[in-house]
This record gives sequence, structure tokens and C-alpha cells, in this order.
Amino acid sequence: MALKPDISDYYPYSPGSSCDPEGAAEDAVASQDMHNEPNDDLPAKNQEISNLINEFQGKPLEVRTSDDENPPKGFMTLFSHALSWIFSPVIVPTYAIIMVFYLSMLSYAPLSSKWSIIGIVFAMTAVIPALAVFVLAKFGDVSDYALSRRTDRLIPYIVEGGAMLATGFYLTTTGLPDWVGFFFIGAAIATGLNLIINFWWKISAHGAGMGGFIAMILVMNRYGLPPYNLWWWCMGAILAAGLLGMARVWLGRHTPLQTVAGEIVGFLGVLSMELIIPAPI
Repeated sequence: MALKPDISDYYPYSPGSSCDPEGAAEDAVASQDMHNEPNDDLPAKNQEISNLINEFQGKPLEVRTSDDENPPKGFMTLFSHALSWIFSPVIVPTYAIIMVFYLSMLSYAPLSSKWSIIGIVFAMTAVIPALAVFVLAKFGDVSDYALSRRTDRLIPYIVEGGAMLATGFYLTTTGLPDWVGFFFIGAAIATGLNLIINFWWKISAHGAGMGGFIAMILVMNRYGLPPYNLWWWCMGAILAAGLLGMARVWLGRHTPLQTVAGEIVGFLGVLSMELIIPAPI
């Protein structure tokens, strides 16, 4: 029986081998599909980094901070947002002037005079700064109305500090006791300190507002001849300041140290004005 000659060397490939053009094409398509499919074997962290790169591709990169983290949804988050708005640093001065007119000897002032001054204080310390933030947000100079980023706070701090200072000088011309106007001047000083610190560190403006509010109650208890001791009001303000600080930390806006530092700056800013320039009874 004659043997068949081996002619396999004459073929550039064997059917079905890796050298088969059809097989190579199929392998190339499979390799491309595998490359395009997401790699589920990657660790979660690497996958997250890959997603971030894809998200920011073609966009200016921005360092993400804890300010960008969204707190978990639920009652605590809703409660924290509510506290943040109720005790906003632009609203607290209005609470203070209302307390001055209803918890001190000034409670005997005519009703029309009370609410006229309260309205002016509200317009100067709340409406004007809020309008400034609204305009800045519309032009894209701040990221949100809550001024979540430290870099958003420069101009609003300047406006708020100027409004506090103007309000303090205005109140000294109304015939009210000097300690009333000194409260707002002290608040302006605290805002100025916050402005300086804010260049390097995101100190809490909410904390400063509540710290100044507590100092105002102590001053009013000393100079304002209240009908009864304001000790319980002071304790309530301290409790509110603590809850507000917890809310700001929960929302990721500040660290505990930033909230406490803000309260100390606000407290000392107001109290220092009252001690440096003693107000007559």
C-alpha cells in the first residue's frame, strides 16, 4: 500500500488553528468585545476610579471634598436641614432684636416703634445678604444658596459683616441702650474673624451666629433689666446651638471642631464688645 505524501508543510495554516484567517478574525472580534465589556473582576475601588475617569473625561477635573457627599436620606437629614434654615446666621439677629424688645425693659416701648425697628433690622441683616447670595448664585459665583463650599463665602461674609456693622451704628442713633447696638457691632467683628479664618479653614457661620446669640442673652440679663432671670433662655440657646452643631456635622458641612470654633468666635466677638465698651443701664 502506497503511503500518502505529507504535504502539511505546504499549507500556511491548518483549518481551525490559530493561524486560520477565519479563526483569527473571530478571536479578534471576541477580544474586542471582551475589551469593551465592563470587567466585573475588577475590585470595587478600581471600578469606581474608572467610573470617575469616564465621568470627568473632557471636563475640568475638580477635587472632591466631604462637602460634596450627600447625607443619607431620612428624618435626621430633614431635621438637620430644618435646623440649618431656622437658625441661619442671617436670621438669628432678627431673633435677637425680638428678644430684646420682649424680654427686657424695652418691652414697654410702643408696639409700632418695636416692629418698625425689628423690620429695619430684618431688612438689613437678612434680606440684603440673602439677595446678595441670590444674585451671586444666578451669575454662577457661588455653587448653591447654602454656601456649602468654603470658597463661596468671601463676598457673602463681606456683605453680612457690613450689614451687621451698619445695623449696629443705626441702633445707636435710635435712642436704644448702647448694649443693643453693641451686640450687632460685636456680631460684625465675629463675621470679620470668620472671614479671615475662612481663607484657610471652613469655620462654621451657623456656630458663630448661635455663639453670639448666647452672649447677647447674657448681656441682656445683666444690662436689660429683664422681668425675670434669663437663665433658662440661655440654657435653651445652648441646647439649640448643640443641636445645630450636630446637624451641620450630620449634613457633612463641617467637622465638630469647626462648629465649636464658630460658636467660640461668635460668643467672644459679641461679649468682647460689651466688656470693652461697658454699656450703661
